[in-house]
Amino acid sequence: MGRPDARGLRSFVVGTGGASLYPLKNLQPNSELREHLTFGVLKLNLRARSYEWEFLPVAGQSFRDSRTSQCVLPLTPTSCG
Repeated sequence: MGRPDARGLRSFVVGTGGASLYPLKNLQPNSELREHLTFGVLKLNLRARSYEWEFLPVAGQSFRDSRTSQCVLPLTPTSCG
């Protein structure tokens, strides 16, 4: 647990739409980003071989994050060499 793997699964945990925000606990290794002061939503665009995400804050708040990443395709007998 906690070791980065190029073929691993990226997980998104977004809990910024509730009644109140609170400090993060039990921070996990290899987290890419942590932010707990901004209400908003996570927008995902899924494509055949890539995906994009964008955190959209509510009006009046400025924190933003957006990135694009390639999908990890499963190995096939011909791609293993």
